[in-house]
Amino acid sequence: MKKSWIRAAIFGCFMIEGLAGCSSVKDGPDGGHTVSWYLHHQSKMREERQWCANSVDRSKLTSCQNAGKAGAKALGYNAKKAMQSLGNDLP
Repeated sequence: MKKSWIRAAIFGCFMIEGLAGCSSVKDGPDGGHTVSWYLHHQSKMREERQWCANSVDRSKLTSCQNAGKAGAKALGYNAKKAMQSLGNDLP
């Protein structure tokens, strides 16, 4: 029983290490996400856009393009969410 617990713990550590590396450093601090994800995580979107702005070469990366598209849609997205929330508060 003790050996199986130790094996499970070691396996878990390897899985966490593997998943932690899913986003490549070349894709930025929060790279590899869709436009929709960036809209739902706007602080991460701003970090990604700032990272992308630091180098002209980065503008071609899919992550930078997705963060940029999300930034362009953010005002409308936030306004829609605010209107929906106001609508829910009305009698």
